[in-house]
Amino acid sequence: MKKPRQRYFNYLLLLLGLFYLLTHLFKLTALPVFADEAIYIRWAQLIMDDWRQYLFFPLNDGKTPLLIWFFIPFQYLFADPLLAARLISVLAGLVQIYVLGQLAKLWGGGKKAQIIAVALSGLLPFWFFHQRMALMDQLMTLGLSLSLFFAAKLLLGKTKSKNKLNFLALIFSLGASLWTKLSALLFAPVLVVFAWFFVPNKIKTRFSNSIMVGLAVLGGVGVFLLLKLNPAFSQLFSRGGDFLFKTQELLSGDWRFSLSQLPRYFQELSSYLTPVVLATPFLGLFFKQNRRQHFLNLLLSAVFLLPIFIMGKVVYARYFLPVAIFFTLSASLFFGQLLTFVENQTKFWRKAIFGLVAALLIGGVLSPVGFWLYTSWFDINLIPFPKNDQEQYLLEWSAGQGVKEVSELLLKSSQNQRVVLATEGYFGTLPDGILLYLHNRRVDNLAVTGIGQPVHQLPPDFIKQAQLADQAWLLVNSHRLKMQLAPELLIEKYCRPQNAPCLELWDVTDLAKKASI
Repeated sequence: MKKPRQRYFNYLLLLLGLFYLLTHLFKLTALPVFADEAIYIRWAQLIMDDWRQYLFFPLNDGKTPLLIWFFIPFQYLFADPLLAARLISVLAGLVQIYVLGQLAKLWGGGKKAQIIAVALSGLLPFWFFHQRMALMDQLMTLGLSLSLFFAAKLLLGKTKSKNKLNFLALIFSLGASLWTKLSALLFAPVLVVFAWFFVPNKIKTRFSNSIMVGLAVLGGVGVFLLLKLNPAFSQLFSRGGDFLFKTQELLSGDWRFSLSQLPRYFQELSSYLTPVVLATPFLGLFFKQNRRQHFLNLLLSAVFLLPIFIMGKVVYARYFLPVAIFFTLSASLFFGQLLTFVENQTKFWRKAIFGLVAALLIGGVLSPVGFWLYTSWFDINLIPFPKNDQEQYLLEWSAGQGVKEVSELLLKSSQNQRVVLATEGYFGTLPDGILLYLHNRRVDNLAVTGIGQPVHQLPPDFIKQAQLADQAWLLVNSHRLKMQLAPELLIEKYCRPQNAPCLELWDVTDLAKKASI
């Protein structure tokens, strides 16, 4: 029979899980579809329509397909394709908070630290935001967290049978991460370094631990290489030059650009993790208890981040998500230790002073967390994104304001007339964002065509389509429209915050029909 304390602990974990679901499912689609989400969901829909042709289609764009495959059953279950896709990340995050709690235990944390790890891994902006987006990073990070968990269990294992299971689980969790996103490769050296430092054994034992985990890592890479069976495998590496500097470029002086970006990277980490949590592994070094674990968290974070810092040409904050594992663990250990320290004070004045310090530090975490949650639910325009992410998700063409509304307007207008729509771009927010909402709907009277950007004129193919249609519309971002159109032809516009470009829907029926004469 379980002890009452353990029972209460389990009840608290269950309540945190329910709280996680409530906070993450509430207004899950308040933020409109983002460009990458639109692409991934469209790939899933193409697989649904013809899996023989499109099952490995993501490889052609340098992406591994596991997340896309996970989307598919949920696309059948829910009418809203964006909601269906984002639910995958919500469920991955639910597993993530449990895994972080277990990792905190393996890191030497008590029940307080475990509870704090579970709470922080669902509430910190870095976790909360990506657990509500249909992007690859959350699922990949879950796989990496599992690989770290099984590596720790392998190093602490005492029986051969359990070690075999942990060894295999490590292989397949790392392999699944690589099947989700190629950048999981950066975690391979993290696991080897972890094996050397996690257990303070003799040098000989550390060598054997690193070799054992290294073999498992090779096994995970082997699982990834099963993708070579598909002819499009070579395309996985075709876009590396878009995001990473080559060695020759770095040697010729591009390292200066990488160096100049470091302040931005740390500002983004501080914004998403909160300054207090970002500081906890450093603060933890001043205390004897758990000092080795805090050092390990800093070391593993550096091993993962350094290649990105040095070679990154185009780097977004979401690429750093895996290091949230280590900062969350340090924060849970630090706050668990701090609360215990306050409880153990016998003198009132010491308890009051240290209690105030603890309250201020906890408030330094909960205050930005509360603002993130509130704005994510009730006013997305005020979500405190770092500058680059604010542009991606709210201000630029990649933000999906108006996409769903235009799709609904198309469906309504095409009930009794034929409508053709030209959109700027060829993929991404437009036209994929429109098409994903039209999937499995009655679209006999609809045609959507991407025409690139900027839009200087209507292309001949679209003009031919318009000749056979009752309505011809143009969907374009205001700063990419280079045609002169009469103001009365504007059907709707959907504006972004901070005077950013608006998404505009124009009636170009007469213009297209006259051009076709």
